[in-house]
Amino acid sequence: MTPRGQAMRKWFFRLVWTAVVGLVLLTGMGAGTYAYLSRDLPSVEDLKKYRPPQVTKVYCKGGVLCAEYYKERRTWVDVTTLPAHVKNAFLAAEDADFYQHEGLDFLGILRAAVKNLIPGSQKSGASTISQQACRGLLLTRERSFARKVREWILTPRMEKALTKDEILNLYVNTIFFGHQRYGIEEAALYYFGKPAKQLTLGEAAVLAGTPQLPHVINPVSNIVRAKKRQRYVLTQLGRNHFVPQAQVDAEMEKPIVLGPRPPPPMGGYYVEDIRKQLLARYGEKSVMEGGLRVEIAMDVKLQPFAEEAVRSGLEAIDRRQGYRGAVGEIDLNRYQTLKPLLQKRVAEAGKRRPDDVLVADLSPLKLTQPPVPETDADPDAVADTDEPVESADEALARAMPVRALSEGVDTVGVVLSLDEKKNTALLDLVTQQAQLDLKEHTWARPRDAAGKLGAVPATIDALVKPGQLVRVRLGKALPASRVLEAKLSQVPAVQGGLVVIDPTDRSVVAMVGGYDFALSAFNRATQAKRQPGSSFKPFLYGAAVADGRYTTLSIVNDAPEEIRDPTTGKKWTPQNFERGGFDGPMTLRQALTRSKNTVSVRLIQSLTPATVIEFAHKAGIRAELPDSPTLALGTGEVTLLEEANAYSTVQSLGRYAEPLMLVKVADQSGAILEEHHASFEDVLPAPVMYLTTSMMRSVVEEGTATAVRELNRPAAGKTGTTQEHRDAWFSGYTVDYVATAWVGFDEPKPLGPGETGGKAALPVWLEFMRHAHEGLPVRDFEVPAGISLVRIDPVTGLLAGKAVPGRLEPFLDGTAPRTETSAPGQVDPNDFLLHDGKRGG
Repeated sequence: MTPRGQAMRKWFFRLVWTAVVGLVLLTGMGAGTYAYLSRDLPSVEDLKKYRPPQVTKVYCKGGVLCAEYYKERRTWVDVTTLPAHVKNAFLAAEDADFYQHEGLDFLGILRAAVKNLIPGSQKSGASTISQQACRGLLLTRERSFARKVREWILTPRMEKALTKDEILNLYVNTIFFGHQRYGIEEAALYYFGKPAKQLTLGEAAVLAGTPQLPHVINPVSNIVRAKKRQRYVLTQLGRNHFVPQAQVDAEMEKPIVLGPRPPPPMGGYYVEDIRKQLLARYGEKSVMEGGLRVEIAMDVKLQPFAEEAVRSGLEAIDRRQGYRGAVGEIDLNRYQTLKPLLQKRVAEAGKRRPDDVLVADLSPLKLTQPPVPETDADPDAVADTDEPVESADEALARAMPVRALSEGVDTVGVVLSLDEKKNTALLDLVTQQAQLDLKEHTWARPRDAAGKLGAVPATIDALVKPGQLVRVRLGKALPASRVLEAKLSQVPAVQGGLVVIDPTDRSVVAMVGGYDFALSAFNRATQAKRQPGSSFKPFLYGAAVADGRYTTLSIVNDAPEEIRDPTTGKKWTPQNFERGGFDGPMTLRQALTRSKNTVSVRLIQSLTPATVIEFAHKAGIRAELPDSPTLALGTGEVTLLEEANAYSTVQSLGRYAEPLMLVKVADQSGAILEEHHASFEDVLPAPVMYLTTSMMRSVVEEGTATAVRELNRPAAGKTGTTQEHRDAWFSGYTVDYVATAWVGFDEPKPLGPGETGGKAALPVWLEFMRHAHEGLPVRDFEVPAGISLVRIDPVTGLLAGKAVPGRLEPFLDGTAPRTETSAPGQVDPNDFLLHDGKRGG
């Protein structure tokens, strides 16, 4: 052998040995990596028993689904029950060879690896449906080589443990479709208003294309991108012979037609209170993932009336407190730069109805950074897209809310220009324009930081200025114009609440804990404790009648008196609402009707605070009350719910039961975990409660709550206003419903001059009651045994006899006056004497 041949042979053996050693090392490294990354891997066998998080469903009265609690909003559907074109749409979109490969697409992996090595190329993931199901259920979503290797290890194992249909079942039921919807069933219901088994070919193609970028490629957020993606899926369906090409061609140019707009959520405060109760009993996993079936007492017919009553009532008060100004501002040149992107955003948004006109809400333009969109997209699926990187302006435009135009809808527009001659302002809403008219805004007095109201704006530039972002409520189009009417609106700073109870079974049929649950979840109906003011007085006057020394016609004195508080030792002089106004001797009924503080303090001194506290606690007030004469003025702090239920005890003639919100809870299999019904107990004398109701009827008929007469049916109630007008209350009832309304600031401060219970809270109560009683028969309160109806002279409180016509007055049996009044023109000197706590006659 020549020297050259020997050298070549020598190098050949060196190369072989190097290759062998390298192969051994690589094999060892691979085995080590496999062993290392295989540690603590989840068992694919668990997928056979996998039960995804299920939605807990909440049903209102009548079996109406009114709320859902969930970690992931999902309704499980068996893929084998779906039409072939629905299943095939997902295969065409993600993995046409799903039923042929064994979990991994090696050619696709190689192709993706090469593509990822090319500088500047779009990164690719090459994930099969099996891989996506594997990482979604068994691994994390991080993008790393270690996670990818674990995925390659687990996917073949999963393929051996499960059938292809089982894997596809897991996939279509767990993927994210945007708008908080997981799984094909929830996506079909949300986007198209139908179950998945009823989807057409075109609809199935839309949904199959959505999981790649669910926050962007969904037909509500961007119908243009959704259509583009749908066409890709349809093309793949034809190319892979899943459906005839003729069907594909027929669907290509059809518009995407969305289903009806889902009804707006209702009872946010109510159902959140229920959720908290359930969490305390069963824990978060059972409530948010366990698929419980819950029945509650909320009435879906009455709850919207309550919510609208609170909203309109608070907005009315807010307007009396002036205009707090624009929500923000933007340079108009900057706005014109953004406008093409904003127009594109509106044009690409999906319409729930073909004739919908969409308007923009420009509130995001006041932000320095756009909100982060919801996304639970598969990171490897995102890597397979050709989506360009969004600019900051594009992200800002995408964050802009879009809503269907309707009369009364609120949105935010930008002021483009002012017409100082007509005193109008032109607003831009991207695709629509609106006009503000100064004469419609006499309420919009500017309010400074100290809370002082300025003058009514005299010119349009005193109201708004170009470049300001203002919240408006849209109306109809102006005559002979496409420009819409608009009026300034604002989210009220003042808050309020309303609780409504059906006294027959103590169902809390409606509850509102604030202006807007989405803006503030604090439930002022159950969590806030506030002084009830004079709305507490019925318990004081009821205790007086129960004491036996007083009747509704007992003469009491409305006169100034200095009181020494035994608990503090301080002296104070009770004042009536009309400061300086004292009316002297009057009946107990008149004192409650006129809400006399001086009389109330005299009464509680006569009875003792402890007696009144015991009476209120029996009625249903659960709060600790001050053992002080000030209690007569409602200085104890209570919740709306407990005051409403205590009034229900009075309305029900002394029968007490706990307020009923949570009716029944069952587990996923239907086994009942708990069930509740009202359990009544007679806690206060029925005749005394009837007299208390009778006195409160006078409040409605001739006192501080005469607006209630508008109901044209028997009603009783009491207003309440606390010191410096910090809280305004009205609690009252008819035969059918008991309700309590409250208005105030979260941080207690004056509502403003004249904002009494009758002016601020009563309209909320009355607005609800007006709607709630439509179609109900007029019924009077039941007169219980132990009540005598006697004709008396309302001037003297004596028996009317034959001398005067008189009127019927209820008394506890044996307590009616026994002396007839004098004939007209005759005067008895004794009538001028005042005897507190002694019955007339």
